[in-house]
This record gives sequence, C-alpha cells and structure tokens, in this order.
Amino acid sequence: MQNIIQGKVVVIKNDDDYYNIKEESILIAENTTPEVMVAIKKLKAIVTEIDNKLCHAAIIAREFQKPLLMGIDNTTNKFKTGERIVIDFQKKAIKKII
Repeated sequence: MQNIIQGKVVVIKNDDDYYNIKEESILIAENTTPEVMVAIKKLKAIVTEIDNKLCHAAIIAREFQKPLLMGIDNTTNKFKTGERIVIDFQKKAIKKII
C-alpha cells in the first residue's frame, strides 16, 4: 500500500451520496454501508470516523484491497464533496490541497 494518496473527496452522509462516486474518488464517511458496493471498484481510498477492525469498511477494504484510514474524528464535517485532499497513512493525517 502507498503511504500517501491524493484525490477528490466524496463525503457520504446518506445512502444516496454513494451515487456521487466517480473514478479515483476518496470516500469519507462515518462508516460504510452495503450501498457502497455500487461503486467500490471506483474508489481510490476510504476514510472513516469509526475505528473497528470488524466494521463494514474494514471488511470491504480488505476484500477489495482498498487503502483504509479509520478513526479520524469529524471528517464528514471537515471536508466537502469535490475537495482535493492528501492522505498520509503512516501519520494518520489528512490535509486539503489548496
């Protein structure tokens, strides 16, 4: 897995938001739901607020070999769909690209 990934965000606040995912999107959500499966192959990475190795996001990230950063508080409010971000997985850090 790459230590640093950058791309455009899609913030998931309800199940309809999954349809906004485009190729190479970075998904940000409290946690994922089964509705993510409509676009899982398009995702570049997943960021969740919940940190649980048995949660839905952890399972699908392993199965589909998608980078996952868990336990990042308040990300669904800090970032907006369409913003460009950079994720440093080693430091567990996310920054907006201006």
